[in-house]
Amino acid sequence: MPKRILVVDNELRSREMIAHFLREASYEVEQADDGVSAIEMLDKKKFDLMICDIVMPQLSAIDVVRHMNSRSLSTSVILITGHPDLVAQRGLGHLPYFTKPFNMYDLLRVVKEIIGE
Repeated sequence: MPKRILVVDNELRSREMIAHFLREASYEVEQADDGVSAIEMLDKKKFDLMICDIVMPQLSAIDVVRHMNSRSLSTSVILITGHPDLVAQRGLGHLPYFTKPFNMYDLLRVVKEIIGE
């Protein structure tokens, strides 16, 4: 059974590109366009990994990660951002992250390290 990944980004082009690349690598991928949708999906389904943009309207990645922690969800997290200074400022320095734009093969390598396959 393929590993399930949730890609969360309010930028459609970025989200679609990541999702397509991961599907080509044989992962099952679902998408959310904001933190509210991500939380709804995380509450309904089990994901092995979430790739999440830090800055989004309504709820940010930190809000989503806090929700995950409050529910004791075991989903791993990779952050993506156009603002790398926000990673440490928002207390997310313990999570792996990529600064936009990034190399998809580098992302895939880290995905494989985290969830295997």
